[in-house]
Amino acid sequence: MKRILTSIIVLLTVFALFATGAEEVKTAEGPIKIGSIQDLSGSASNAGRPNAWGAEYAVKVINENGGINGRMIEIYTQDCKNDVTEGLNAYHKLVDEIGVCAIIGPALSNPASAWVELAQEDQVPIIGHFMDEVCTTNPDNGQTYKYMFLCEPSCSQQARDLAEYAIADLGKKSFAVLYNPSNAFAKAQADPFVKYVKERGCTLAASETFGWADKDYSAQALKIVASGAECVFLGDYLGQMLIAYDALRDAGFKGTVIGANTMAPPFANQVKNEVHDVYFLQNYDMLNPSVGNINALVTKHMAETGTASPQVNVGFGWDAVLVLTEAMKKAKDPTDGAELVSLLEQTKDLELSGGVKITINAQHRTDTMGMYIATYVDKQMKIVGYRKVE
Repeated sequence: MKRILTSIIVLLTVFALFATGAEEVKTAEGPIKIGSIQDLSGSASNAGRPNAWGAEYAVKVINENGGINGRMIEIYTQDCKNDVTEGLNAYHKLVDEIGVCAIIGPALSNPASAWVELAQEDQVPIIGHFMDEVCTTNPDNGQTYKYMFLCEPSCSQQARDLAEYAIADLGKKSFAVLYNPSNAFAKAQADPFVKYVKERGCTLAASETFGWADKDYSAQALKIVASGAECVFLGDYLGQMLIAYDALRDAGFKGTVIGANTMAPPFANQVKNEVHDVYFLQNYDMLNPSVGNINALVTKHMAETGTASPQVNVGFGWDAVLVLTEAMKKAKDPTDGAELVSLLEQTKDLELSGGVKITINAQHRTDTMGMYIATYVDKQMKIVGYRKVE
């Protein structure tokens, strides 16, 4: 669709030049339109809504400080409902109807993976936190998807960081996994986690799965308890993590539970069982006011929205906009997708809200950012470790 519209515009421009005899046509400089696709009402909306807020607030701050070389940004947010079809509808709405030049993507791999070819065809850069490597790299030939950019460590790196902590710092040797293989985010963490612990000589005592529609994981939990595993990896979004944790404790599991960053607040306040021996990944030390501006962001978000717990995803939205707009500031035409891609690929040592710096590598991911390890003490999140990039 965009190619057709572009062809028509080119023809009209040629006709105008011929009719008027003008030697040059200047591009009108209006607002810069960007899109944001987030889960606002689906199964991952607990993370999607603060993500959207972070992106919109970043745009507000940038505009208050002069915009992009004097041009204001307009951001249009669409709800993908954590659904591939809804995500495609949102993409087409933004690109074909509104005419955005770039999109802030969600922290959702399933919807984002459906846009890789469309973004290339339409020359619309997508910058987000979709961790599964299939969103940035073609799994069949290893080629990088030119218009897809990930702004946090990928699934395999995060799985390695968590496994390293469990083995080296917690001394665990026997593991089980409980995850949803239909969720790209969960599977892309569980598979490398299993691979890593086996390579380190540890035992995989049990591997159990569940589906999107499942509401009872008790049978899987009982098998894990019977396996004798001393540490269980959980992988999915918050709603599924709550069911999984309670199922394990209800089944009598007394050991350690480790998992993805979706175990961040409000996890501890929403499970029915006591939270103990729980360790999970964090992108930010978000309660620390001396590190970056993430604490200020989550505090403002809580105050403006009435949210009871600090939400890490406000940093995701903020950071994705920051990466995009830094490229826009350097562009001759900040609405030119091809030019933006070239500049995004040159992103180096850009400091994000968490105080760490991002450099985009050849796979359009980052291999310079580490991950925090967090736990709960009296239901309050506490950072207990950091896995540096080797």
